[in-house]
Amino acid sequence: MNLSENTVLITGGSSGIGFEMAKEFLKRKNKVIITGRNEQKLQQAKEKLDGVVAIKSDVSNPDDIIELYKQVEKDFPDLNILINNAGIM
Repeated sequence: MNLSENTVLITGGSSGIGFEMAKEFLKRKNKVIITGRNEQKLQQAKEKLDGVVAIKSDVSNPDDIIELYKQVEKDFPDLNILINNAGIM
């Protein structure tokens, strides 16, 4: 698997494991999109991760899932990696 020059979408990317994965993918020259349901945490992550794209989306909300799909399909048609990391323990 090629770990550079990809377009990567990471759900739950504003903190924890998702944030760390976003950081590593950015180091390897990938376009990285993170999602999360908390706008403030997304903005904080965006400030720390140079070049990341942050989209507010709650994967437990069916309407948000549809809107995320539409936005990614339109703005990032070259998306080729999805890391579905969102969740609550």
